Amino acid sequence: MKRFICVLLVITFLTAVSGCSVHTPIDDITYIELGIPTSSRYSKGIRARCPWDMIIWNENLYVGSGDYDSNAGPVDIWCYDKKENAWKNTGTVLEEEISRFCIVGDTLVTPGIDPTEDWTYGNYYKLDGDTWIKVRSISGGMHNFDMVEYNGRIFCGLGVASGEYPIVCSSDNGETFAPIKMYKNGALLDTSGSQKVRVYDLFVFNNALYATFMYGDTEITYDLYRYENETFVYDNQWYQKIHQVKYTNNIIGGKAEFNGNMFFTTGYLYATADMANFTHINFPNAQTVYDISVYKNTLYALCGEQKEDGKYVISVWKNDNEEVTDFQELFNFTYDIPPLSIACYNEGFYLGMGDYNSTHEKNGMILSVDYKTSK
Repeated sequence: MKRFICVLLVITFLTAVSGCSVHTPIDDITYIELGIPTSSRYSKGIRARCPWDMIIWNENLYVGSGDYDSNAGPVDIWCYDKKENAWKNTGTVLEEEISRFCIVGDTLVTPGIDPTEDWTYGNYYKLDGDTWIKVRSISGGMHNFDMVEYNGRIFCGLGVASGEYPIVCSSDNGETFAPIKMYKNGALLDTSGSQKVRVYDLFVFNNALYATFMYGDTEITYDLYRYENETFVYDNQWYQKIHQVKYTNNIIGGKAEFNGNMFFTTGYLYATADMANFTHINFPNAQTVYDISVYKNTLYALCGEQKEDGKYVISVWKNDNEEVTDFQELFNFTYDIPPLSIACYNEGFYLGMGDYNSTHEKNGMILSVDYKTSK
């Protein structure tokens, strides 16, 4: 069985911790349960129903689910048609999980995180109209975790075998990919003997391309690399700078560039302006930060805290200025399980609900929250 190897980031915080406060009244809100689209494939309550990522594309909501730790594929990619107020299956992909949606150029894509086919090639899928097209062109890409476009090229962050490089690049719009060499302290990096060779996240910040790199065997290293002169070079160590709460199969749940800073969710929310020093943003009465989203010059944070009765207080916060810690709580409500993902639109929010750690009958529920983002 293919297994996800969890990175145990140390609990010691080397970051500055800053708190948020409520600056405006918390409005009353209503939410509608839109249903559990994944219930048609997965048995009641299991983790594979969970909505790991959501995105609004062409005014429709797309939802990723599955579980590559327990091999739950193939996976259906569900879409909520806002005009019809109905769910539709936009296609079944040969992957154990859909954990992330990415925008590459003007195309919506999802990386093939764990193919149910042989691992000679790895996959990604691009949305063409209403159809997902499989592109099977990543040699040795057994796990494709993330994708990004940078300077007209497509980059993929992979999980690969020992001795190989976990970042590949395409200069022909994804038809072919080639591995990119990596250097640490001026020397060519040798990944031989390492059982975990993975790049979970790629992102662009201040016009530079970065990759988070996890590798090792009995001891795990988690570093940041920067793209430079057709290679990736070591930038700095992240292992002791961020702490992770385990609620997805990725180390970083959500990431977004906003007002000169890069924000990351790991169960906590961090902001950095230089990729080396982090501000840990603390939310009152919000134990875990699950996801973030930028919409119309505002950064939204999705939080949750478990109560004594086992239910969760779900809250959404916003930041619309240049101070990284200046978040205002928009609303909160109580629900049976924690949230996982958020998508924003003019009339409100979609929230994807799911408990990574337990079986619950409402795992996979999608909520529509009636709260205008233009307030």
